[in-house]
Amino acid sequence: MFSSVQWKIASIYALLILFAMQFFVVFLTQSLEQYYLRTYARNLEAQGLLLANFLERYLTGTEESSAIDGLVLEYSRHAGITDIMVLDSFGRLVSSSRTEAGLEGQRIIQEEITRALTGSRSWEIRLNPETSERVKHLALPVRSGEKIIGVVYLSGSLEPLYATLREIQLIFLTGAVLVIGVTVLLGFFLARSITGPIQEVTAKAAQIAQGDFRQQIDVRSHDEIGRLGEMFNYLSRQLDATLLEMSSEKGKMAAILSHMTEGIVALNRDGKVVHLNPTGHRLLELSPGEEPPAALLTQLLAQVDLAALLNNGRQQSREIILPPHKRTILASYVPFHTQEQTACDFSSGVLIILHDISKERELVRIQQEFVANVSHELRTPLTTLKSYTETLLGGAMYHADTCFSFLTTMEKETERMVRLVKDLLVLSQLDFQQVAWRRLRQRLDELVLEAVNELQIEFGADRPSMVVTLPERAIYHCFDRDKMKQVLLNVIQNAFKYTGQNGKVAVVLTDMGSAITILVQDDGIGIPLEDADRVFQRFYRVDKARSRDFGGTGLGLAIAREIVEAHGGTITLTSQPEQGTEVRISLPYSQAEGGREQCASA
Repeated sequence: MFSSVQWKIASIYALLILFAMQFFVVFLTQSLEQYYLRTYARNLEAQGLLLANFLERYLTGTEESSAIDGLVLEYSRHAGITDIMVLDSFGRLVSSSRTEAGLEGQRIIQEEITRALTGSRSWEIRLNPETSERVKHLALPVRSGEKIIGVVYLSGSLEPLYATLREIQLIFLTGAVLVIGVTVLLGFFLARSITGPIQEVTAKAAQIAQGDFRQQIDVRSHDEIGRLGEMFNYLSRQLDATLLEMSSEKGKMAAILSHMTEGIVALNRDGKVVHLNPTGHRLLELSPGEEPPAALLTQLLAQVDLAALLNNGRQQSREIILPPHKRTILASYVPFHTQEQTACDFSSGVLIILHDISKERELVRIQQEFVANVSHELRTPLTTLKSYTETLLGGAMYHADTCFSFLTTMEKETERMVRLVKDLLVLSQLDFQQVAWRRLRQRLDELVLEAVNELQIEFGADRPSMVVTLPERAIYHCFDRDKMKQVLLNVIQNAFKYTGQNGKVAVVLTDMGSAITILVQDDGIGIPLEDADRVFQRFYRVDKARSRDFGGTGLGLAIAREIVEAHGGTITLTSQPEQGTEVRISLPYSQAEGGREQCASA
């Protein structure tokens, strides 16, 4: 009885109404909850701000502080707030609406109070351990100009709000029960009007199945039941066309599998490969037509219980590192059924969909490393500035020598952060191709000499000896003067920094015919072999302590490489510990060199 279509239709209607009511109730309840919480938060914050304005003259000492207690008690009584506390700029309790607490003068340590003392509004919702009620806590800073002179800490119970929501839910639940009852009754009579004609169609179909093809279904209406009869009579004529269409779809599916960007490995219930598309061969580094070895299949299924996957039919995903190139593959395991097993509770096999995510994972790693490096570089100067500022405010500012020393250090740390931010902006512009290049055909030898002279003046007598070798004739090239000067300054400055006063730095400009080479050599401390390939990475330093002493940001060579590569050139570095370093910049001549198609004359 209950397996008939009539009861199924009635049940479906009931389930649809139940689902709609449930969705509506949940959505509306959550919306009401959010609305009430927002309204309560705005009211609590408005009351807190009003109280903070009243308290400003008391906390600044312009009024008698004894009046704070009366103001807090009166405000708590009329505003309907459970608890109000007023704290001074050190977090000590000045007044409270709960007079029996006896905490005046003691520091109140709460996370939201600590944030309010720094000038930020903060709130939290916590359970009251005594009454198990949900209580909203709000901490607002009391300002006098730009100075934080105290904190207003408000607490209000949310239980009346949630009691109202529970009453609303009860009303919705009662209405839903009544609506479902009416729906079941109406669905039963509606289904009965539909199943009558279907029973007649079923009887005729049974006679046709027994071989009596003279039976015809009489179409009495033009609704869905009538169209069902027409399509039943039309079924045999369309059988051949359907078989041809199925064959065509099979060919389309084979073409899709062959040209997919994801690898597809199909396994039967015994774990044997039944299909492997070309992308799968490439990702698994197999030759066309080669079967995956047992060791590779074991690695693909190492983290998956194949039997459980086939029985429960749930899709799973895993990341796999495939040798020998350590590529990261995202493998999705999707059970599938054959045409004969679509009604079974178990799957006939598993599709393993392979997607190469090595580049995405490398990008995430680089981003995380970049953020960590920036945070590390900014933390040290910020910590120094904070500690020195606190020391000066604590009284050191009245000692001239100490104050001057601290301010000098703070200026250096500030300049260091400014250099770091400028370098980061340059790299960001280069990465997003937002740089306005001004490539002109101009003299490169003059630019090299200009950069060397600037650095000689900057380092003065403490610099090593300098040797500059330039060709006798003028060297013209197409480049952006400011950007290329930045490259030369970064490279030659590094040579000065890491070469002793008795050492030597040589800059050699050579026209090789097809390219111009700038060679910067020094006999300084050098770079270990394992670090030579990494010096062009962002924030990478061989000697971090000494680099910071010289004010380096770890971005100079990274910027230099980006600029040189934007000019179509290359920059390389070779070095030996304690034997010096050699940096080679190569700028090839372009096809438009000397003309005006892409590079104007200076």
